[in-house]
Amino acid sequence: MSSALKPAHDNSHERSSICELKQLSVNLNPFPHVISSEFIAPNAYQELCRSFPQCPPSTGPTGFSLFWGDEGYARLLEEQPAWRSLFDTFHSQRFIEWGRQQFAMVWEQAGCRINLADVRYVPYREDRIDKERATLRKVEHEPHELWVRMDIHQGKVGYDRVVHVDHARRLISMLIYMCDQTENRMVGGELSLHNGARSKADTGITPRHNLMVAFPCTAGSFHSVSEITSMAAPRNYVQVHISSSTDVWPREAASSDWGLRLRSLTRRLRKLH
Repeated sequence: MSSALKPAHDNSHERSSICELKQLSVNLNPFPHVISSEFIAPNAYQELCRSFPQCPPSTGPTGFSLFWGDEGYARLLEEQPAWRSLFDTFHSQRFIEWGRQQFAMVWEQAGCRINLADVRYVPYREDRIDKERATLRKVEHEPHELWVRMDIHQGKVGYDRVVHVDHARRLISMLIYMCDQTENRMVGGELSLHNGARSKADTGITPRHNLMVAFPCTAGSFHSVSEITSMAAPRNYVQVHISSSTDVWPREAASSDWGLRLRSLTRRLRKLH
């Protein structure tokens, strides 16, 4: 593996992050999530947008992506310092700690199976084959040893996602938009958060420049993307996952009592305010 593909040594206390890794207010409806309207430092964000790559046809939800391990991804990290800084921000113990603290009230209530007091970052790369699988072909790390994906995507006309939850090994899912629906004259492409697999969208999120959305990938985190029917430019975004190598969330029957869990979590959070 070339040096361009290796996460830097985690000296996160010495480096300044190009992302605003502060604790945000947790929105509970229709499931716990956070939103930041200016997640990446403005100068760095402008550079990321300027150098956003053309993603080749490939696997992944949009059909156009660059993943860690691809030649084009390695070249991007080698040639563009802003992308290397973004990669290093996420592939770090500091980012793991941000996620653990950000959703501290959610883990136990939602049935997380690992003790997050023991979590630590490991530089593991999940390949394209395993990304599509419900389970890894080979488990190389303990459940509390967490690793990160930072995937680069372009959505084009015809792209959509049906209502779904992410793999049960995903601890947190994060989306960072590097486009604007109005500027792109995009029809469709909104992210929808649902209160159940068969419900209509409860919360709609329109792609905007430097907008970040993140949520724990619990049994109740149903989301979808409306079909893009026309656009002048691609729906550019980065998707980040914090993952374990084994399932960290219950799936069978757990979604049926998510409403009870959410109401209990709401009561506990209200007591803190």
